[in-house]
Amino acid sequence: MTDDSQNISSVRIADDALVVRGGQNRIQDLQRGIGTHPSGIRGVSVESAEGVSIIELSRTIPHRQIGVTTVGEIRELGGDVIRTSGRSVFHATLTGLTPEKSSMLLTPTILNPSRRER
Repeated sequence: MTDDSQNISSVRIADDALVVRGGQNRIQDLQRGIGTHPSGIRGVSVESAEGVSIIELSRTIPHRQIGVTTVGEIRELGGDVIRTSGRSVFHATLTGLTPEKSSMLLTPTILNPSRRER
């Protein structure tokens, strides 16, 4: 782990940070995606970081579609986004929301801009 990734993981994610999740993000998709991260956080995997573009956040997402919201919108509904280990230094877990509320924030989806670059 680099010093930068250690710094990213130890800092609370800002409200204005984008949150990106791959897939159609329908209620049933989010229900299937709920799990417990090895750190003990229960929720769904996302990519999130303050000041990072949708393109950069979506680079490790294999899906053709992505849902995008902000950490602040998630917190307004009673959830949170917690930094957790994963495929990238931007990996996090969206926790504390029902699949219905998560789907409301992550739809409609957009085409994954990183998939167009490949």
